[in-house]
This record gives sequence, C-alpha cells and structure tokens, in this order.
Amino acid sequence: MRNFLKIVWISCLCGLAIGSANAQPYNYKIGFVNTGVVLKEAPQARQVEERLKTEFLAREKILQQKKQELLDLERKINTDAPILSQTAKRKMERELRLKLSQLKFEQQEFKEDQNLRRNEEIRNLQTVIASVLKRLGDEQKFDLILTEGVSYVSDAIDITPMIIDMLKNQQDQEAAIK
Repeated sequence: MRNFLKIVWISCLCGLAIGSANAQPYNYKIGFVNTGVVLKEAPQARQVEERLKTEFLAREKILQQKKQELLDLERKINTDAPILSQTAKRKMERELRLKLSQLKFEQQEFKEDQNLRRNEEIRNLQTVIASVLKRLGDEQKFDLILTEGVSYVSDAIDITPMIIDMLKNQQDQEAAIK
C-alpha cells in the first residue's frame, strides 16, 4: 500500500512537471528535510534526551545496586561453598535465582517504560518539527517539502540546516520567555 502511494505521488509530481512545462514555465520551490539529522541536532531533541536521562536515572541506579547485590551473593556462594551445608547452599542458590529473575523482570519493565516515554517525547518533538516545516513553507513559499522515503537529494534543495536553525531560534525564544 505504501509503495502504491509513493508511485501515485511520484506520478502526480511528474504529471505536474510535464503539464506545467507545456502550459507555462514555472519554477517549483522544493525542499527536503532529513528528519534524522533534525532529531539529532535540534536543541529540543537534546533537551528530550536530558529530560529522559534525568527521569530514569534513579531507577537505573536501583537496578545497578540490585545487580551488584546479586554479584555479591554469587561470590559469597562460591567462596562459602566448601563450608556450607547442602541445605544452606541450595537455599542461597534458590535465593540467587529468584533475585536474578526479579532483576530481569525489572530490567525489562525499565526498558519498556523508557521506550514508551522516548516514543512519547519523539511524537511531541515531531509535532514541533511539523509546525516549523509548515511555517517555513508558508513564509518562504515552498511548493513541496519532502521528508522521508527519498532516494536522492541534492544540496540545493536540502533545507535541513534551515529547520535546525528555526528550531534553535524557537528554543531560544521559549527560554527567554521562561
């Protein structure tokens, strides 16, 4: 379905270009934005990463402490094995396995929570980027701005640096208001 839509879209563009070449000369203003670069270089993206890092730092430290406790317990089992009774050794090994499975569950839950929050923040950032793209398109009279799924883009129509600059200016203005 997606490929079909691309083909239809490209056909429309080609039709417009051919039709307008026959009817009247018109220079289309087309731009391309590499959203991957924008998501890496925009100050809002860095702010999202810092916010997420801060938000999950405490949980990450707790997981590290639990991991260290497991390593300590494993070391204790290995060093005390010769002097422990079979019952005590089995009990400690059972405790180790239980804590290990709990830790794995908590680590998985942590990763899922982190991914959910990151995706939420990225969606919010994409909304900001889309509004900046719309504003740029209106202000500078672009006929078409492309983002994803483009095979080749010349530097002449790559407006990614302009978008990053606009996002930086927007970030500065928001910081000045606060």
